[in-house]
Amino acid sequence: MKKIRKKTVFYLFFLFICCNFPNTSGALESDSLLTPGYELEINNKTKNTSSSYFNLANIVDSFLSNETKTEENILDKKAKIRRDFISITSKFNQGNAAVAYDEYEALINKIDNDNALLSLSKVFYEIGFFSLANKATEKIVYKNQFFDNISDLEKSYLPKVNLTKEEEIYFAKLYSEIYFNNSSKEALAELVKYSGDKLKNDYYNYLTAVAYNESKNYTSAVNSINKAISLNPKNINYRLVKCNILKDMQKYKDADRLIDKLSGNEISMNLSNKILTDKESILFNITNNDKEKKYHSIKKTYLEGNYEKAKKDALNILNFDKNNDRIISLAAKSELALGNIEKANMYFVNAYKINKNNPDTIIGLGDIKYLHGDYKNAVKMYKKAYGQDKKNYEALIKYAEASRQYAKNPKELKKLELLLDKMPKSSCMAYYESAISIAQKNSVLKEDFLKRSLNINPMNEKALGELTGLYLKSKNYDLAKGLIYNVAFTLEKNYYYYYLCGIYNQAINKKTEAMRFYKTSLNLNPNFEIANKKLLKLIPDSSGEEI
Repeated sequence: MKKIRKKTVFYLFFLFICCNFPNTSGALESDSLLTPGYELEINNKTKNTSSSYFNLANIVDSFLSNETKTEENILDKKAKIRRDFISITSKFNQGNAAVAYDEYEALINKIDNDNALLSLSKVFYEIGFFSLANKATEKIVYKNQFFDNISDLEKSYLPKVNLTKEEEIYFAKLYSEIYFNNSSKEALAELVKYSGDKLKNDYYNYLTAVAYNESKNYTSAVNSINKAISLNPKNINYRLVKCNILKDMQKYKDADRLIDKLSGNEISMNLSNKILTDKESILFNITNNDKEKKYHSIKKTYLEGNYEKAKKDALNILNFDKNNDRIISLAAKSELALGNIEKANMYFVNAYKINKNNPDTIIGLGDIKYLHGDYKNAVKMYKKAYGQDKKNYEALIKYAEASRQYAKNPKELKKLELLLDKMPKSSCMAYYESAISIAQKNSVLKEDFLKRSLNINPMNEKALGELTGLYLKSKNYDLAKGLIYNVAFTLEKNYYYYYLCGIYNQAINKKTEAMRFYKTSLNLNPNFEIANKKLLKLIPDSSGEEI
């Protein structure tokens, strides 16, 4: 990487640290943010399980019981802000959109953390409080550094029509009715009566499509979302909603064509991983081949970062289908992501014997060569994989890194550097994949890759999780705590927030607290195997303690 590019990366991440990590000059202000103060109480009536939408209910469900308010809790500004956020969100879920709007607006004024403001703005975009999203991003101090992320949110969610505050509250209340009060038919009846200029209002048509879809009136849902898209063709969320409707109609081939168009463009940083996982879900439904179904199911699990479950599912299949090279390669990738290098090597070698042209296997073998210091053959493997697919940015990043280590010809290195500079914003995931594979044994390189990923997309939760783990391993608890705070306002993957709180408490030897967090994470996502594994390991060590 060019020196100037490298300096820019570390300068940006320095700003990231300044904006987001706690003040360490005195008592740590976010201690109670990581201390359990609520017990999980899931309300099945309000919990929407649609995989195509964020789950605003989950984050509230996990905080519905009474809180034990200690002096530390009361003095902790960040924990207080998070509790306020939970309280307001609960009101929104109950349909009190007007009250929630005003209280959310007041909450923005209390936050002086750029990354928290960015995460909060994403929440507002998702629920339709666009003016609040704008207010949150306007308050960001280092706007130039977050310009791409703010633009990406606008491209992903912003309607073309300018809504008044009253209209935002009106539509948000109906959104709440659809998702959290099982009242989609009532909301639809209200929308039909709406007196605004319906034909020119893309957001109205989008929300009507959502209401029709939840009411299982799929034909009308498609007609409404098509109107919204025709009025605002650049809105990525509208097209993802159309994919969801097509899936519900079991028109999987149509959904696949639409998701391919999204994948082929400069896709949203915020929605890129969702597009990839939705693609695997669609492919799962398209095929009638049992082997193909299992592959797409496990790949979706892997893309979600649930490596323990991906490994477990892959190994179950390999018990009776030992020559399935794609499943073997997925097992290898999962083992490598979990740090089991020798097991990964065994699986990659076995997969390569069966099929020498699977790019995942080729890259994986390159990873093993790299980790064993065989940079010459690592370069060969990465070059082969990149030659097969010039949009495989993970192969490109690794090809360049291995070439540096092998001291390749300076002219060739320069060409690779130029290619790296031209990578699209979606390459944040390629840097993350490089961090959990070839940087396993090199904490400096791993930190570098993760910072690059986060400089592109500060809301990349998997990269935040890996970097948190890296800082905990080096006992840099201050930085780890700051990173965890960055996901405190996210909604779609909030189970991951509790998992991070669990590994933090485990690292500082608070085992009972860690177990509570792991259990909360598992209650929100029962399939999150790594939390289950960590919980089971802790239970024998806590004999005599109440679980």
